[in-house]
Amino acid sequence: METEFNRSVLDNGIRVLSETVPSVRSVSIGAWVDVGSRDEPKDINGISHFIEHMVFKGTTNRTALEIAESLESVGGNLNAFTSREQTCFYAKILDEHLPKAVDVISDLLLNPLFKEDDIEKEKKVVIEEIQDVQDNPSDLIHDIFAKTIWGSNPIANPIMGNKETVNALTRQKLFNYMAKHYFPKRTIVAASGNLEHKKLLELVETKFEYKGDVDGVNSDRISPNVSSRINRQEKDIGQVHISLGFPTIEFKDKRRIALLILNTILGGGMSSRLFQTVREKEGLVYTIYSFLDFFTREGLIGFYFATSTGQVAKTLELVYKVFNEIKGDSISEQELYYAKSQLKGNLVLGLENTSNRMNRIARHEILLGRFISIDETIASIDKAGRDEIIDIANYVLDPNRMNLASLGPADESELIPFH
Repeated sequence: METEFNRSVLDNGIRVLSETVPSVRSVSIGAWVDVGSRDEPKDINGISHFIEHMVFKGTTNRTALEIAESLESVGGNLNAFTSREQTCFYAKILDEHLPKAVDVISDLLLNPLFKEDDIEKEKKVVIEEIQDVQDNPSDLIHDIFAKTIWGSNPIANPIMGNKETVNALTRQKLFNYMAKHYFPKRTIVAASGNLEHKKLLELVETKFEYKGDVDGVNSDRISPNVSSRINRQEKDIGQVHISLGFPTIEFKDKRRIALLILNTILGGGMSSRLFQTVREKEGLVYTIYSFLDFFTREGLIGFYFATSTGQVAKTLELVYKVFNEIKGDSISEQELYYAKSQLKGNLVLGLENTSNRMNRIARHEILLGRFISIDETIASIDKAGRDEIIDIANYVLDPNRMNLASLGPADESELIPFH
């Protein structure tokens, strides 16, 4: 698929990224603001996510219904998400409707009304969303794990906050928070699909006219001190849910590719070591997988499974056995070849979607400050050697830095540390 990447910085500091894909008829566009739950004081935890909800309730130019209909009426869609470090407002439309998408997204960011009655109504909606997580142990365990590994650092903040912090939000707090954190130099507009970079620049320059201080206040993101912790939480449910993991390297680290391959070998699908060992051979779990998260200065590799009470210790022993085997000299050339092929295949197939491409160029800008082409990534994967994978496994899978969280009827004696 032939593509062309372009990057420009407007006079006010907004970064505009585009990846032109002439072979499609769609465009995916997102406005990324570099603020999330990590940047929130404890008393307003959840405010980034709440603002993400509230901008859809009406602006000076559109009612909530007009916002909902704006892109759906032309066959597109409009949505948003909040993470620990970013908030993104995005759309996918036919290429001819790019001007409308830019207009709507900029309207959401620059002209929200935050009506008092809408705020009170949306508090109920968000609290229901929080309750959904509380009632779903496979979701809740990840919030518990974040608190376990990151401790008191704000990166551990739950993205949605809690009932008390959400109920304490006010109209003025929302405006104050946006005035402090939503400004040009922390905004990236990224688009991928059938578009011209010059046209996108003109649209963004015209529509994204921030008011007030263009520099804003940069968040002081202090890295957490990570030790080894085990956090057991009782809950009357049928299984014990486990999330465990280790801090890793940042995205800029040259060992990132080796870590991606390690993650694939350990828990990246049905052919992975953990799935084959714990589920297929022993039948102890229905689901087991590994995952990677990268932040501004940190990263983590995590593992999740759920199993019946009484089987926790045995399952953990098997997981640790896999860790120790991979830290040894047990990766065959064939296994490495399969992992690389899987990684490359997932990457290339995922990028047949313009939304994934838009996300990729924005994430590269945020975490790396530059764009990595598909060809460069594939070449890096091909180049990675077996010794590199074993080295990163020994660096990351450190018993002194493993953190484990459990949710359910687990006995304390079952939660054995990594050894």
